[in-house]
Parts: sequence; C-alpha cells; structure tokens
Amino acid sequence: MPLEHLSNTEIAARLAQSIKAWRISPQGAAISQVNLARKSGIGLTPLKRFEKTGAITLRNLVAILRALNLLNGLEALVPAPDDPGPLALLAAEKKLSQRKRAPRTDRASVNLPDQHA
Repeated sequence: MPLEHLSNTEIAARLAQSIKAWRISPQGAAISQVNLARKSGIGLTPLKRFEKTGAITLRNLVAILRALNLLNGLEALVPAPDDPGPLALLAAEKKLSQRKRAPRTDRASVNLPDQHA
C-alpha cells in the first residue's frame, strides 16, 4: 500500500506495528519486550513508547533492528545515487514495451521478383 497519503506520524506508527508484530511472532523473533530491550541495549520505556506511538531515535531504531536481525533491510531503504531511480526505471520499461515499426520503404524502390519468369 502506498504511504504517500499518510502523515509522518502514521508511517512511524505503522513501522512500529510491523516491528512489534515481528518481535512477538513465532515465525519472527519470538522475543519479549524485556528481552529485546536487554538485547538491543535500549531502555524498556523507550521500547514501549516506540511500539505504542512510533516515536524513537534513529540510534535506538538501529539497535532494535540489529537485535532482531533485521539490519540488512536498511541497505534497500535508500538506493545508491548511481542506481536508476523509479522514474528512470519506469521510462525504460515503457520504452521496451513500445512496438517498433519497420522503416517505411517506397514501393517503387522495392525490388520485387519478376512474376513473368
């Protein structure tokens, strides 16, 4: 779902909900708040505040992601400057999908086989 229509606060709250869901999921980290606070090195109060409101410092967020083994996902967050941006990728995709026509030729200049042979 596109996030452009959401406020910064709403996006932060969604991120917090996703991380909390990963934290408590048996398929995710399956770790308690207390254990995550201990493992990440941040206080329990900032962790609870983050999960409730989405408010967090960048350093604490990195510590949480590291403790949950989710740190590698940050590399995909911002593309390298020399990588094509989304608009360039879209333009290239449109260019590839356009049909190419054969060049027009003048019928008089086309050598047709002699039909009387």
